[in-house]
Amino acid sequence: MFFHRYSLFLCLAWFLCILTSLAEELWRGDVTGRMNIGITASGFDQIRLDCGSNNFQVVIETKADFKGVIYTRGSFYSRKPPCFLDANGGRRFRLRIPYDECKVEDDEEKFQITLILQHDKELIMPGDGAFALECDLTNKDTKTFKVSAMSSISLADPDPSGKDVPTHLRSTVTAPNVVVFKPSDIRPRKSPTRVEL
Repeated sequence: MFFHRYSLFLCLAWFLCILTSLAEELWRGDVTGRMNIGITASGFDQIRLDCGSNNFQVVIETKADFKGVIYTRGSFYSRKPPCFLDANGGRRFRLRIPYDECKVEDDEEKFQITLILQHDKELIMPGDGAFALECDLTNKDTKTFKVSAMSSISLADPDPSGKDVPTHLRSTVTAPNVVVFKPSDIRPRKSPTRVEL
């Protein structure tokens, strides 16, 4: 009796392992090669960046009601403000991201961060947006000691691996203090010139 139950248990465990393996292969076969997470210009009306003396002040306006998450790269799992915003509807969202939090890169008063606009609350999918934000505070007036910030917004890849954007797909808007990035600012996508030999 014991041997019969033990054999049945082993057969069921083996069967579950096979099913799990097949399901994993089916998932890879269904998704791999078909789902391309990359740069997108859809889903937003504008991104506004105001470089303050201590933080990024960001306003995001979406085209439609947005029920997703907005966060800085590397802050998804913590899900804590000011690095993460759980949006439960609306079209306008405001974030104030301190330069000394949220995995902000500080290169001698040049602060950089990537902001992710993710439509699904758990998964990054095609159509999600990412924006590289930069506040350059290195330009200081030596007489008045007043800081003149240069604000910059670029398209970025929302993929968690943080792949670099190819040169032919880069679009950046830069302005003193406050900058606004709109889909119309995006350069047409041109493939690099191919030389046939």
